[in-house]
Amino acid sequence: MKLVKLCLPLVLMSALAGLTYAEETPVEQEGESSSVVDRMKAIDGVNPKSWGIRNNCIAVSRIRGINFRDDQSAIVDVGRGKEVLLRLKSECNGIKIEGYMYKPRGIRLCARYDYLTLLRSRRICHIASFEPYLVVEEPENEETQP
Repeated sequence: MKLVKLCLPLVLMSALAGLTYAEETPVEQEGESSSVVDRMKAIDGVNPKSWGIRNNCIAVSRIRGINFRDDQSAIVDVGRGKEVLLRLKSECNGIKIEGYMYKPRGIRLCARYDYLTLLRSRRICHIASFEPYLVVEEPENEETQP
């Protein structure tokens, strides 16, 4: 029991030291531009829970809108300026034109279990995954080249 009491303060101190280290490390200074490759590497560290994705599901109450980009992927607005990439298992021809409806089994829309149904043809399109959606763009140069 004494060993546990002695270890607990050490664990807390090391956790606090890790937090202060993380706070002190600069992510990116203003005025500095990072390369596209560096920003793409930073995407690997994104926590899906920050986008409302838990166990590959999104709470229906967070969904503000779903906009299909093509027949297999859509951007889901989950509020607070965040978007999620929804991918279907296979192409679902006509989903942009026909429209769709979804009826989750509970209060969450889950990949691999739930699906979208096309309104006119009643075809079923299964959801494959949800991923945080981040735009990686090359920063514009302030200097214009002649």
